Amino acid sequence: MKKELLHTQIQKRLKEKFDELPYMSPLTSERELCQEYQVSRPTIRKALAVMEENGQIIRIPGKGSFYIGNKIPIDYSNEKRHGFGLSQTLMSVGKVTHSRVLQQVIEIADEDIAGHLQIEPGDLVFHLQRLRYVNNELYSLSNDYLPLALCPSLMEIDFSKNSLMQTLQKNQIHPRRTDNIIEFSKADSQTAAYLRLKKGAPVSVTRITIYDEKNKIIQYAISRSDAYKSRFHVISTLTD
Repeated sequence: MKKELLHTQIQKRLKEKFDELPYMSPLTSERELCQEYQVSRPTIRKALAVMEENGQIIRIPGKGSFYIGNKIPIDYSNEKRHGFGLSQTLMSVGKVTHSRVLQQVIEIADEDIAGHLQIEPGDLVFHLQRLRYVNNELYSLSNDYLPLALCPSLMEIDFSKNSLMQTLQKNQIHPRRTDNIIEFSKADSQTAAYLRLKKGAPVSVTRITIYDEKNKIIQYAISRSDAYKSRFHVISTLTD
């Protein structure tokens, strides 16, 4: 059996060490890492270079190296393969998700929600508000809105244990296309409290409109998360 290269061994050990660090933590100097692991500086540099290529650390000239490997990758470029929804997206990269339900109610659609769902103001909507966790770490605050007439049985489902997307599919409601808008904002008091951030901290806000096979809107969702904990991957393709 081929022996693992030394710099690869060190890279794995460094990652285990760095995984305990908060996002954007400054890294120990190369000299100190050499002393800690009893290896040469070229070995440390090679291990760090591979980690940089993998998007786990970033080097800023004049500032040093910083750990960014605990970003959660959100890949909107391949939804046809892994499916829609946070659970399916993150499961495709080996992440485990669960939810804490904050609200699961029937509401009267105001003009804003009605506009996003293309229904009439005053129509009934199903509103699901959840805290989403990834690998047992708090990730986002999400609000999902669906026309109640689409699937009245949604109120009967425990969404702390069940996927919203899979529930829709079981009810013969099949998402086919999403329209995602990603922006950045400052956390208001409620968002900051739920996400354990300071008021005014930067948050990424993703607004998602989901369409079925007939191009009818079936869901509008707003997801807010710590701006420093997400990495978005979006691919655009030109067609004739």
